Amino acid sequence: MFAGAVRETVFSNPEVSRRVNADFVPVALKAALVNNPPEDEEGRLYREIARSRIAPQGMCVANSAGKVLGWTLMFDDQSSIPSFLDHSLKRYRDNPGGTRPVAAERYMKFPSVRLDDSPDSGQILPVSDGHPTGKNCPAKPPLPPGTVVARVIGRALGPDGNPVAETVGQDRYVEDRFDISVSLQETVAQALAKAGTRRVRLPDEFARLCMTHAYLGMLDVQPLSNPCGGNSDLRHGDFWAEKMASSSGPPTWRLEGRSDVFTDEMANAGPGDLHEVRLTWAGFIQMDGSRMTRLLLSARGTEKLKFGSSRGGNENAAASLPAGRRIDMECGVRYGVLAEPVEVAGVKSY
Repeated sequence: MFAGAVRETVFSNPEVSRRVNADFVPVALKAALVNNPPEDEEGRLYREIARSRIAPQGMCVANSAGKVLGWTLMFDDQSSIPSFLDHSLKRYRDNPGGTRPVAAERYMKFPSVRLDDSPDSGQILPVSDGHPTGKNCPAKPPLPPGTVVARVIGRALGPDGNPVAETVGQDRYVEDRFDISVSLQETVAQALAKAGTRRVRLPDEFARLCMTHAYLGMLDVQPLSNPCGGNSDLRHGDFWAEKMASSSGPPTWRLEGRSDVFTDEMANAGPGDLHEVRLTWAGFIQMDGSRMTRLLLSARGTEKLKFGSSRGGNENAAASLPAGRRIDMECGVRYGVLAEPVEVAGVKSY
């Protein structure tokens, strides 16, 4: 899916953002669930939406009965985006609840390249108020008890060292999350227990997990453990911890580290593309026996990202959504990580 590219292209226009928030309910569908829907009512909805799709990615508008009104992969230009929304809103007003058949309009590029419509399946989809009792949303599967949920926020810094004001582009602002398993927490606890009062190196598996999620940009440009399987050069990467003197409260360790990662083998990368992230880390870990009760991390450094370098600098981003957009950035960056057990973080467990 290219949800990130769509979000950046759509919401970079204040008027488009206003219309979406006023007239639509924006939803990003998980590609795995669209391509492999579950065998339940929600799965039937996924299958109905996917039935008329043009490709495994795209932007669609559906009515309250789950009937797709329109699909498009790209737009002629920026002004075509609000036109598509206005057109879809008119079609919704003509058929808001699926009381009569409605064909899905399909566009390779709206409005200039229209494909054949996809006829209505004739099926009436069940609409429930929520998931049945005891059944979890497949988009938010429950985690094993004791899992630590980490939330990440990354910001690009301006020449003055402060975060830039623009937060729509993923090369300026990102949010992410990752989970720290019980077994990894136990590995960290073993390393800390052996150290006593000495400074100790934390397990590389834990350090790498944190470093993997500290980057700007969409998933395709992930510099460490890239989804395309390309090689990453982890030039430097270590976390160290030292126990803090405390007469009360949970045992706390001060954490510090450095990371330096580089790759020029990213998903959909071309000539001249690369990603380099150099960070200095600091923070704290609180433990209760073999369980991590709190993790607070801050990282600051520099980041260089070139993506889509072979494209022109004045490309029409709305007309090339499946390939992402051109990024050419080099600046200071800052990341923050706050992690808590699943029970404290408000996430469901088994």
